[in-house]
Amino acid sequence: PGTFVLAWTTTPWTLPGNVALAIRDDIAYVEFKIQDAKYIIAKDRLPYVAENEEYEIVAEYKGSDLVGKTYKPLFEYYASDEKLKNRENGWKIYAADFVSVQEGTGVVHIAPAFGEDDMRIGKERNLPFIQHVAMDGTFKPEVTDFAGLSVKPKDDHQKTDVEILKWLHER
Repeated sequence: PGTFVLAWTTTPWTLPGNVALAIRDDIAYVEFKIQDAKYIIAKDRLPYVAENEEYEIVAEYKGSDLVGKTYKPLFEYYASDEKLKNRENGWKIYAADFVSVQEGTGVVHIAPAFGEDDMRIGKERNLPFIQHVAMDGTFKPEVTDFAGLSVKPKDDHQKTDVEILKWLHER
């Protein structure tokens, strides 16, 4: 409680379909504190992620220490669905060989409906499969905060990503 795992993505519009986080089990992670909030990221990424912040390292972990930990999803549209297949495997941290510390946070957001690595880890770990985008490219009604928005509007393909980032920033 009160600790946030900072995952990264290049596709914020996929975040409502998040069902897991991926880390590397053989790299170091840190829990650090900024003011009253605590965060977990790869140790090698700390100088980049918190470069303009005063922080205190609270703990260090091997990636393998984090595997299997559960987390509360950013968007709970699907997490409370008791009928969701493989729900028991969702919203956990898994080890994956494609995670690196070359960019981002050393923690990768996983949405099996979107992306090759995501689909592969989804199948390997029997993760829930959430398709939160309708066939017309808009968010489905259950994605209540963004229902009906085009995930990649033609006039501004980053518009919806920006809206999601604003929503996250407000919270």
